[in-house]
Amino acid sequence: MPNALSSAITNALDAYRRYRTARANSKLYRTFRYILFSAVAAYVLLLCYPQVLFAHEISYKNFTVYSREPLDQNIYPLLDKVEASLAKSEIHNSQVRPKIFLTNSHRFYSALTFTIGGNSYGKGLPLLPTNNIFINRSDVQNDLVFRRAATHKSRSLSGVMTHEVTHLLVRQKFGYVKNVLAPAWKKEGYAEYVAGGSGLDYATGVKMWKANPQNDTGYQYFKYYMLVKYLIETEKLGVEELFSRDFDRSELEAKVFSSLQATTAKVSNRYKRTTQKSLGL
Repeated sequence: MPNALSSAITNALDAYRRYRTARANSKLYRTFRYILFSAVAAYVLLLCYPQVLFAHEISYKNFTVYSREPLDQNIYPLLDKVEASLAKSEIHNSQVRPKIFLTNSHRFYSALTFTIGGNSYGKGLPLLPTNNIFINRSDVQNDLVFRRAATHKSRSLSGVMTHEVTHLLVRQKFGYVKNVLAPAWKKEGYAEYVAGGSGLDYATGVKMWKANPQNDTGYQYFKYYMLVKYLIETEKLGVEELFSRDFDRSELEAKVFSSLQATTAKVSNRYKRTTQKSLGL
């Protein structure tokens, strides 16, 4: 009986190998494989050189900005703002020359960034050897960028640009491999730090963290920002140490959360004293 079972298995494997060989040799299969490979290669090439899809272009300082519509003249002071924020980073490098693509469409943005529904504000593609940054639907005049989301649908365009360029600076400084392998809280937290804050204002972020400290859905980037801010401003770490050191994240989160509670208590007491003084109490 064991010999019969072994023989059956061997015959089944031989039949499967013959099927795979026949399939690989079939003209239809080879054609499908060629079309699929060509489509993927064309898409990757388009992501590397999307300029063909954008009719308008301006170059200013280290930036090149592309748009499908004529660019608002407010783009220049906006880029000045981005440059001023980036200059504060100790890893700022003027040799990094970002190419910023204003898609001005949730659907178009999603097609270029693998983002279903356009639910992020901006994105670079760190695995590709480019400095391309894609921006969701934006309003240059009012320094705003929009995403498809139930809440917190907009934030400053200059802040998002600064955030995404910071990712390029980190990649330039530490290399492709370390950039990809670095924990998200370090990469995103530092990008938010250079940008001057997350999409949530301080009061909202603290409130959300306090309400649900075990689940950071909705305030994740705010928490990353606060962790990095604490390490740089309170523990006086440099960027290289931030990215090279290992941290006990649970312990770090507990420390930062505790400091937020203490700060909030101080603000509340100060407000209470001011109110009592104004009322003559």
